[in-house]
Amino acid sequence: MDYISNIGGHRDALESWHDDTRHVTAQPDPLQLLQKLHGSLDPRTVFACYGKQLLQYLPLSGIYCKFGELELRWGRLKGIKLMHEVPVGDAEAELEYYLQLPLSIGEMLVLQQLEPLLSQPLNNAVRYQQMASQAMFDALTGLGNRHFFDQAFRTVLARAQRSRNQVSLLLLDLDNFKQLNDQMGHHYGDKALVRFGEIVRRSIRRCDQPFRLGGDEFAILVEGDVSAAVSIANRILQYMQTEILFNQQNVTCSMGIGAWQPHLNQAQLFNNTDAALYWAKSAGRNGYALAE
Repeated sequence: MDYISNIGGHRDALESWHDDTRHVTAQPDPLQLLQKLHGSLDPRTVFACYGKQLLQYLPLSGIYCKFGELELRWGRLKGIKLMHEVPVGDAEAELEYYLQLPLSIGEMLVLQQLEPLLSQPLNNAVRYQQMASQAMFDALTGLGNRHFFDQAFRTVLARAQRSRNQVSLLLLDLDNFKQLNDQMGHHYGDKALVRFGEIVRRSIRRCDQPFRLGGDEFAILVEGDVSAAVSIANRILQYMQTEILFNQQNVTCSMGIGAWQPHLNQAQLFNNTDAALYWAKSAGRNGYALAE
């Protein structure tokens, strides 16, 4: 927090500065702003707080931030553009300020005083989100992991219980994957899992949620009845037929489909669907079966 040591000097400069057209009438409280910025671990909330606070002292229309793959926006990105770079952790964030008017010298001093305060809260929020993402998503495929699936499954069923919405579960398993992994090696096996994850994504709708439960076992929470899940299953089978990587190694997909009913709890729906998956594999693989 070395930037705090200059607060007094900036404040003296601000109080003594007055230009011919515009002067800063209110003096910012850096410590108060810092406390507000540290009040959230959501990068978007932190950034919005920063924009709202700056608006009290600057003729600001909006701000854009590019930090790695993260892009943040606040306000309207129109007006005079002022570009800055701010250190955030071991990297730098690119900031674009959009102004209604050019900044006076006094306003530039305010910006120089407050801008460094964004660094640590934004870094904390980004790191927290990264750790949360790692805890919820499969590192190989980018799909939700088993922990995320268990949480989402509970949430979806609780919502269905309240609203009587229709929900279905798809459990998926790659046929002959073990042979592929043993014969071609784990690198080739990982490549196959990534490709299958992409097929799953292409086959679902925006309202559906895909997961990798572990190994070559996948799941999809489907917003809709059995027919919606069957449509997804058919798309997956079609994509698998056109995938050279799978055709060369005779890798196919078996699926079980279960529909939620008010008398079924989470474990019962999962077990019924898992039994349907087992039946699909026993019946010749490369297809799907419906839970009873």
